Amino acid sequence: MTSESSEQNVNNNPNENEIDRELPSFLWLESELLEYLAQAWDQQDPLHIKVIGRLQQADKGSFGFLEDLHHPETGIRLFYPLKGSKVNPNVFVPPDELTAFQKQWENETYALAELDLSPLQKRKDRDDPFACIVRTSTLEPLSHIPESWWKIHNIQSDPMPIVLAKARKAIEDLLRRETSEAEDELRVLRSALESAVLEKNSLNDECKQIDIEVRQQVKRIAALEAEFVQRRNELEKKFRELELFLKESGKRMVALDLVDSSDLEKLFPPINTQDAREGHSFQKALSGDFQSLASYIQAHLWRKGIHYTRAQLLDYFTLLRTNDLIVLAGDSGSGKTSLVKSVASAIGARCTVVPVKPNWTGSEDLLGYYNPIEQRYQPSQFLVALLDAAREPEIPHFICLDEMNLARVEYYFADFLSLLETRGEAPWIHLYSTSEERQAITDNKIFLALEEEARKRAGLTEDASFQDILMNDQANLELRRLAGFQEADTVLNHHAKIRRSISTLIDTPAGFRFPQNVWIVGAINVDETTHYLSPKILDRAHIMRFRNPVLMDWEKVEQELREFNLDLDLPVRMLAAEIGARSEYPKLDQTDPHVKLLIRLARDYLDPLGIEFGLRAIRQSLNYIQKGKEAQISALEALNNVVLHKILPKIILDVEKPSTNGRKRYDLLIDFRDELEKTLDGLDETKVNESAIKSLDDLIARSEVNNGIANFWAR
Repeated sequence: MTSESSEQNVNNNPNENEIDRELPSFLWLESELLEYLAQAWDQQDPLHIKVIGRLQQADKGSFGFLEDLHHPETGIRLFYPLKGSKVNPNVFVPPDELTAFQKQWENETYALAELDLSPLQKRKDRDDPFACIVRTSTLEPLSHIPESWWKIHNIQSDPMPIVLAKARKAIEDLLRRETSEAEDELRVLRSALESAVLEKNSLNDECKQIDIEVRQQVKRIAALEAEFVQRRNELEKKFRELELFLKESGKRMVALDLVDSSDLEKLFPPINTQDAREGHSFQKALSGDFQSLASYIQAHLWRKGIHYTRAQLLDYFTLLRTNDLIVLAGDSGSGKTSLVKSVASAIGARCTVVPVKPNWTGSEDLLGYYNPIEQRYQPSQFLVALLDAAREPEIPHFICLDEMNLARVEYYFADFLSLLETRGEAPWIHLYSTSEERQAITDNKIFLALEEEARKRAGLTEDASFQDILMNDQANLELRRLAGFQEADTVLNHHAKIRRSISTLIDTPAGFRFPQNVWIVGAINVDETTHYLSPKILDRAHIMRFRNPVLMDWEKVEQELREFNLDLDLPVRMLAAEIGARSEYPKLDQTDPHVKLLIRLARDYLDPLGIEFGLRAIRQSLNYIQKGKEAQISALEALNNVVLHKILPKIILDVEKPSTNGRKRYDLLIDFRDELEKTLDGLDETKVNESAIKSLDDLIARSEVNNGIANFWAR
């Protein structure tokens, strides 16, 4: 089918393209019906009729339908060839097929399938001799895109942004599938290469043979890497071709003033733009070393009159690299919010401070809400910061929830915190129903079709603007007649409504994935005006406590400052990937000495004291220790910080009451303190922000003058 005929088939009414035959009867043989349907749908094989459609689950969820049917090779919209029929062209998806598909492809919306005719009685019930059902085991996701799809010039099933998103996801999925084997082979070959080199050093007799094998393996690795790059470039080229097509289609919407050019830039951000941020490169200037980074940031901030210890900064960077929620706790004015803002500025990151209000009670206070009257989503400052970050994926974005505990954190943030527990992939954030999105899309399609017809009847060119149409008497009249509007201002009102809805879709989508370049930090004061953090929050967050800066020995801290052969007035330019991406927590290896220690502390001391320290807390602690090791933080220093971040903040108990093992809680707390002292023996306290032993000693001492209440948060 030529491009010209394809476009004509798409734009015309499907009833005008029906095959000139008598209406099929239910008494026809199934083979005749299939042959008729195959001819009408330009299918070569009546026994293997294939379609692409949007998978829609029924209300009760037991079965579904394929809707918005398209030809799998040409992308042409398909309609049942029934004159006068009001039956929607959709295909029944049996429960077993739907369940199997969703189990394997949970987030897929579009699918490819082969069809069979529905049983005769079902076709009679629907008054549709062509009613179809998905053939068993043929339903698969629309990630296997035919080569011809890259040349499609008119797709009716989706608006421009959604087609782009589906194409991008399909390309990424295809790239992962096609390159996973190559990546696996690369890892195996590199491992074999390393083993071969070691063997060469130890076995001189086999040196010559090993050398030959190494050379062969190196050539094989180089060939695989070249193939990998070539395949990625080919897929990227295909995506750019589709992107170019969508950009050209968007020009008409800009001409009609339905979208602004800036809106298109949001949909199509420039690729591989040059980093315009000033500052030293983290990799080139500091060799990617976090110890040097902490020292440089300390010296850089010191020149600005902002004082932090080197241990504080290194601890903070390590916490950032865990990609968990960080809560900075301390008195007002102790430098919590300033740390977030100043460090963000020092590494060229963006920082958004979101003040929490006492009346926040739900997730809509955090993310915003959909206003059905205005038909527009009202985004919050927090949501705007997330969407801004998504448009700058390489630049780190910090979001600071200031005065986080003015409202109960578990009320407004718990759902979002649960989403962040997804570690293997970026969690999906749902904002509002896609029905509003579909309505805006439909209105836009209809308006574009009407203005095109009115413009053609008036003889206006394709580049005519909306103002040109309104000022042309014939075009204006035709547009109002086609749309059923009596007054000219009605056209303007309708145009404004569509523009507003399209702008909402671009600015605030119905849902999106949490950007990988975002770090969320909370800042809290604990006094009579605030709420304590609940166990659910403490179990999922790292607490970093700030002491009164007036009590610090700043002359001693000043001696920590290092000299750099760099301009200390400039920040260090970091990429989000250099801080670290979200990944799964380390596995719970029972042979790991850190795992053994943490489990023993939980079993022998924490659980009898009524302090929950479960698998999640242990794996988060292991993750911090691992990130600390990468930043050259010793095991003792990391364990000290884990106690400060994950264990001590959970201590709020009456030490006079007996523990679950019958012993007095005070005695058990003392034993816990002594056990920690043995574990942390040899710790260099100059390299940590605070000693866990001294902090625990202060806690126990305060309990003796506070009616036996041991409270980490009390003064």
